[in-house]
This record gives sequence, C-alpha cells and structure tokens, in this order.
Amino acid sequence: MSHTAEIPLAPGSESPLELKPLKAADPASVYLRRAKRLEVLAKDSPLADYLELCRRLVAVQAKLAAKEDFGLPPAWDKSEGEPLTDLGPSADSYWQSLLQQLLSELLPQVDESVARVLRLLMQQAPEQLSAWGQALRQGNLSTVPARFSLFLWAAMGLYWSHWAPAVIQRMDQRRVEQQSLCPVCGSHPVASVIVDEPRAGLRYLHCSLCESEWHYIRAHCTCCGHDKEMNLWSLDDYQANVRIESCEACHGYTKMMFLEKAPLMDVAADDLATLMLDSQLNEKGYGATTVNPLLLAHETEDSE
Repeated sequence: MSHTAEIPLAPGSESPLELKPLKAADPASVYLRRAKRLEVLAKDSPLADYLELCRRLVAVQAKLAAKEDFGLPPAWDKSEGEPLTDLGPSADSYWQSLLQQLLSELLPQVDESVARVLRLLMQQAPEQLSAWGQALRQGNLSTVPARFSLFLWAAMGLYWSHWAPAVIQRMDQRRVEQQSLCPVCGSHPVASVIVDEPRAGLRYLHCSLCESEWHYIRAHCTCCGHDKEMNLWSLDDYQANVRIESCEACHGYTKMMFLEKAPLMDVAADDLATLMLDSQLNEKGYGATTVNPLLLAHETEDSE
C-alpha cells in the first residue's frame, strides 16, 4: 500500500483526440453546476421541496469541496483495480468529520422535520457511521435508516471525489477495462452521458460516489454487457435529451444524458427530474442498474 503522493504519475498521450478511458472530475465545479441545475429544475416541479433540499445540500458540498482540509492522501494499492474501494478506518475518520461539517452548515437552512434528522445523525457513534457508510458503498441500502442515507452519501462523496483525481493521475489507464462499476472506487454509475469531446457521440458512465467518468461502448448493456436486443425509450421522441437504454437479457436499464445536445444537464439532477421514465420502465418489468446519490432507494425503513 502506498500514499498517492508517493506514486509517480502515469504516462499519457498528448493527442487531444485520444479516447480517454477514465476522466477525473473537479468536485467543486461538479457540485456548483449540480446546485444550479437543481434550482432550475425545481421551478414548477411537483418535487420542488425535495429538489430544493438537494440544492441546499449540494451547495454545501460545493463550499466544503473548495475549502476543507481532507487530511493525508489515502493509502491504496496501485496494482489493484478500483483502488479507492476499501480505504479502511483512516478514511472513515475523515469523511465523518466532513459529515459533521456538512450537517452543521445545512442545519440552519432546513425546516424542523429535517433538522431533527440532522441532529439525530450528528449524535451517532463513529462505529455506527462506519458500518452504515460501508453498507451504502456495498449497495446494502436497506440496512441503513433511509432518512440518513442522503447525508451519509453526500459526506462520503466529498471525500472520495476529492482524492479520485489524484489517484486517476497515477493509474495506468491502459489497464482500465469496460466495466459496470467505477474503475476508481467500485461504485455504481448514476447514468450514462453522451459527450462531444474528445469526439462526438462517446458514452461515459458517471460515478455516483467519486464523480469520475469511464468510457463504455454504446449499445452494450452497462450491467451485463449484452449487445443484442437493446431498446431505447424516451418520454417524448427518439431524439430526447434524456433516454433510457434497456436490456432484454438482464432486464436492467440505465439512463442516457445527451450532454452534447443539452450541456447544462447534470446526471444526478436530471435523473431526479425524469423519474416518470423510471416508473414506466419499472411497470414493464425492467430495473435500474444505477444509483442516484440524491435518491438512494430503500426497501425498508426503520420505525423510529
């Protein structure tokens, strides 16, 4: 195991047209853009109250991403895939510190019902927070109280997205394969994005935790890799900015955001704004193979 600062940068091509298997994010910019998009989408939306809560949360993320101390670089094994998957207790202490700061900043901005949830979360033991964080990262959403998940994920996202760019610089991208989970942290994608750089029409999957993006060939299922009997769905027409790609082999689906046509879209915000598409696909027997950090679905809720 080595600290990121001790690992030399991986060589890369200078060609502006080279297909980049993996792209790092600037988390502060991502959060600012997401907050602005949530503000726009909240207007005249039946989800206006929830979108506004998310906007305030993401705005706090942007503030903390730009100014907070994230401690020492995490230790990771450069020989392993998905190097930020399991960082151990040291990472827990840092993201839990970010959680307390995030909740403190958000507390004066929310109504009393949400404030009660925030205060209760602030009182949880570090061991409990660690267990919940690990459960969320492993996809065991129903084992975590639903009212806490949004805020736990937001704090972890701050930490993982901060360190992902440094790790990506030191990864050998020639070894990055087309895969369903993030090559950096092992998390599920939020959605696909179709971009116009470095070449028009390329598809990338956007990570729900560290905000990194990795290339994935179009017309292939992002869950099982199947490349036949793939269907496209949209609310209005076949050239819609948001479409769903479904797979007849595994009956999974992922949304596709055509940023080349609508560059102001954000994967998490616009996924929330198009939940009607999800509802229609669910009725047809398809299930999402993605995770939205602003809408962590739960099978059960605790009774407290």
